[in-house]
Amino acid sequence: MSDRPTGFLGLSHLGIISGIGWASLGAQVVAVDLEREPVERLRRGDLPVHEPSLLELYAATRERMTFSTDPAALAECDLVVVSRDIPTDAENGSDPSIVDRLIESAIPHLRPGSTLVLMSQVSPGATRALAARIESRRPAAGIGVYYWVETLVFGNAVERFLEPERIIVGAADPGRPLPAPLEQGLRRFGCPILRMGYESAELTKTAINLYLFGAVTYANTLSDLCEAVGANWSEMVPALRLDRRIGPAAYIRPSLGVAGGNLERDLVTLRSLGQRHGVDVAYVDTLLAHNARRYRWVQRQLERRRVLDRDGRAVVAVWGLAYKKNTRSTKNSMALRVIENLRGRADVRAYDPLVKASDVDVAATLVETRDAALVGADCLLILTDWDEFATPPGGGFRAMRHPVVIDCVGVLDSARPDLPGVEYVAMGRPVRR
Repeated sequence: MSDRPTGFLGLSHLGIISGIGWASLGAQVVAVDLEREPVERLRRGDLPVHEPSLLELYAATRERMTFSTDPAALAECDLVVVSRDIPTDAENGSDPSIVDRLIESAIPHLRPGSTLVLMSQVSPGATRALAARIESRRPAAGIGVYYWVETLVFGNAVERFLEPERIIVGAADPGRPLPAPLEQGLRRFGCPILRMGYESAELTKTAINLYLFGAVTYANTLSDLCEAVGANWSEMVPALRLDRRIGPAAYIRPSLGVAGGNLERDLVTLRSLGQRHGVDVAYVDTLLAHNARRYRWVQRQLERRRVLDRDGRAVVAVWGLAYKKNTRSTKNSMALRVIENLRGRADVRAYDPLVKASDVDVAATLVETRDAALVGADCLLILTDWDEFATPPGGGFRAMRHPVVIDCVGVLDSARPDLPGVEYVAMGRPVRR
């Protein structure tokens, strides 16, 4: 790697993971954000995000990292990575203004001959426009602009950053070698580096997420059919994974739908892009519509078991509020949608290992343990796939008034012998009583 530090511009989830990960490869890192809070927290050793093994990695790399709110700190860097997540609005549309402000603040300070890499997820055409903007602002500086497709996954971001299957880089001329600081840094990951044009790289990211979104919808549709005809989705999955056209890592676990915001944002982006260019996007419309109503699977299960029609007001226990395990993020969480749907119809007691009452506005009473949520409950909804939910409580589910367990994430094994007297419901499986 270059003897000069690498700059990371933007300290949201993406920037924090990427900056710490890059430093763990042996580089000095200068991390910059215009907002004072994340900078001060990181200086104190207080991580603003939760990811497995991140705290340990940060402790091992802290001495190679400096943090600043002054973009002038980037002037010593041969390589600067724009690493701020792009937020989404209520309709899952992207708002790149915060990234634009960061870049604008940095342009005057970029070292002549340096390389700027845009890692923030943008729409096709954005990187080329950025390169033109920098050329117009700094015409004699010779600053190269590239796009690095990020593929981080909440709850598994450290491993995804350090052990990528491949790295995708967009360039103005993909036939030319990458600048030395970028090439040397990326080679440290030990994986294939795929060079392509700006627009191809930008569209590849959304293409990946469209495929994953489709796989989730595929699994959800078939799991509903399994329930209707008496088939068992868990018996079918091994046959599908052994088909080379589908594969062992296929995204085919049924769920309450896609959450978190990133995949939904990409479909909204693709739909808008297709509409602007006259491309038929009915497939995208179908996926979005299916996902928007998928959480109603829970309501159907409650209605079939008349949980909300019992004498007195029903008590519903909930395990899990985060949109997936190993994160405290509740962005587009299906759990919150399900609980909101129960507002005024049931008393909800909820537990999550990371999400606390101060973190979220939800129509539920948050309790400190999963066992506390069960006392006197008419039903348990498991809405996040935390590992601790895979094992039943020591006393089983006897604390519940009616032992109905609706496992919306498939974390409990329905074949377990330690679920006596429990009506266990999971997607795509026959009901076990």
